[in-house]
Amino acid sequence: MPDQYLRTIRHFSRDIRLYLFASGLVGFCLFSGIYSLLFNLYLLRLGYGPAFVGQVNAVGGLAFALSSLPSSFLGSRWGNRRTMILGLGLAVVGHALLSQAEFVPTIHQQNFILSMNSLSLLGISLYIVNGYPYLMRVSSAAQRHHVFSLQAALFPLAGFAGSLVGGFLPGGFAGLLQLSLDHPAPYRHTLLCASLLLTPGVFALVATSQETREHQEDTPTDAAPLPLKLILLLSFIAFLYTASEGAVRTFLNVYLDDALNASTALIGTLAAAGQLLAIPAALMMPFLVQRFGRTRTFNGAVLCSALILVPLALIPHWAIAGLCLMGTMCLAGIRRPAFTVFQQEMMPLRWRTAMAGAAATMTGFGYAAISLGGGYVIEAVGYRALFLMAGCLTAFGAAIFWLCFRHRDDHGEAGSS
Repeated sequence: MPDQYLRTIRHFSRDIRLYLFASGLVGFCLFSGIYSLLFNLYLLRLGYGPAFVGQVNAVGGLAFALSSLPSSFLGSRWGNRRTMILGLGLAVVGHALLSQAEFVPTIHQQNFILSMNSLSLLGISLYIVNGYPYLMRVSSAAQRHHVFSLQAALFPLAGFAGSLVGGFLPGGFAGLLQLSLDHPAPYRHTLLCASLLLTPGVFALVATSQETREHQEDTPTDAAPLPLKLILLLSFIAFLYTASEGAVRTFLNVYLDDALNASTALIGTLAAAGQLLAIPAALMMPFLVQRFGRTRTFNGAVLCSALILVPLALIPHWAIAGLCLMGTMCLAGIRRPAFTVFQQEMMPLRWRTAMAGAAATMTGFGYAAISLGGGYVIEAVGYRALFLMAGCLTAFGAAIFWLCFRHRDDHGEAGSS
């Protein structure tokens, strides 16, 4: 297996390598890395509770969802590459401004946090929605499972480093500033550093080749009408399977800090361990698909991500929470690339960006729903109810996917390469 990976990676184009470099920085700085670990803790240090943490994440999810379809339309007209560059640039600006919320007067602080988080997620939407069709365009059919699994592995690999840095860097700033870790300033400095470190990723995307029109004539599949029912079905499944991961990624660090009194360093170490274990899981995706098929690989990962929330809900211990976090990250590394390739290859070429936008929209709505509802559920009845509810929603999504696609030919491709 390693030899096969190395042979495939050696044939990756320059554009694929530059995109993967930018992806690694996104993982290190934002998703699964520094921002993912510390932003909610920063909000707690600013004096807010789980309800506002949930509200911030929900509004960000809504911003991502509402901008995803417009992002796909903009990418179709303006080009996936240029739209990605714009999106990542907006993400840098939005996250940098968001990290400075401590300086905003209290009367305006909440609105500032919500608006800057929305700007950041708008940028991420432009980047992600156009990134998947771009990768499909610059990779061959034989490379795609390896390209997407490597991208999925880069997120936890970079996130591992980002979680370690994010776990210990606030302590370093606290020492320099002679402040305790209950003060927001150490987190503010760390989050600003994370935002600025994302800038080379923008330049990497700028360095990719200019997009050209597809050189082949339109085929019957290219001219096919919009497969609306299929897009709606896949998007609804994306909405449901988001519940378990959204609950863990949004509230597990708050749960460890607020309910289990875990230290920031321990939270960072657990997150880093989860990222590290997710790397081989993501790299195994092509071989799992080859052995079991895309349908069983994706659905098995979704079902397991629902089941592991049961011990998290029933056993209030940091070790169980850490194992759940690790399991969620491992399964996400398998599920995400498998589903992305599945839904993109089922689409005719002209509708791939629309499919990516629709799936991202419903994923954003899923995160928003679990974030907004989760904060109030926690304050009303506790963390246990939230985790069990999220697990049930994800299991329901797995059941629908299995009923609809269990007979699907896993090696077929609807769209042109």
